[in-house]
Amino acid sequence: MQKPESSHLRQAAASPRAKPAHALDEAPPELAARAARIAEEIDHALLDRALEGTPLLQPLNNALMDVFRVHQRIDAYTLLFELNLRPFSLIASRIMRMTGCRSDLHDILQETFLAIYRYPSKFCPEKPNAFRNWSYSIIRNTIYRHLHDNGREGIPADSLAEILADEHAESPPLATEHAESEWRCRHVYKLLLELYSYAYHHELKPRDRLALELVEIQGMGYRDAAEELGIRLENFKMIVCRARKKILQCMIRVLGTRKP
Repeated sequence: MQKPESSHLRQAAASPRAKPAHALDEAPPELAARAARIAEEIDHALLDRALEGTPLLQPLNNALMDVFRVHQRIDAYTLLFELNLRPFSLIASRIMRMTGCRSDLHDILQETFLAIYRYPSKFCPEKPNAFRNWSYSIIRNTIYRHLHDNGREGIPADSLAEILADEHAESPPLATEHAESEWRCRHVYKLLLELYSYAYHHELKPRDRLALELVEIQGMGYRDAAEELGIRLENFKMIVCRARKKILQCMIRVLGTRKP
């Protein structure tokens, strides 16, 4: 049953509105309006409070993550993806520069969003910057794992404490939590694979598809794959980078138009 009609949609679309102390703190109006539509359909006090007045990014992030945790709303997760793709990209790029991580940024982002999707039960919404601290710790740990896999030590975690304070660090997940999240993992992998396959076949040129096949399916190194295609290593890296970017952009478009 839907909630009685409220003023959320009118507030989200109202203009002009009072600006917060920093414009970057404000959630984009079109995304706030979509969050308001979710609030019309469910009873969730945190989301209602986040949409009062001018919706700000961090309270809205906290509320949407809690909606996804409690109600398993895919549209709430989609909004989190769109609200945080650019901030995650910026902070991940910064940490990668600081640590010397040479992994692909898109791989870091995909693993981060997958972890958020898979483990919503770990999220604790009580503090104002809960989602920021929790998600940034996931980014940090994902990059450190890539550094470890690549045989690089990186820099001590303490040096990032100021910009990545994790106020919600939790103990290792219990076995029951893993069991609860297993179906989520299967679902998100299926969703991502379907979107990836669609973008791979509809958005990429034949050479781009072959380049990704060589490195992502056949497991070839960039240098060997470049020789296989008869092109310079630098050009091959650019082809792969652009192909992955096209796939990511396609997935964003599709996720942004999915219905709950």
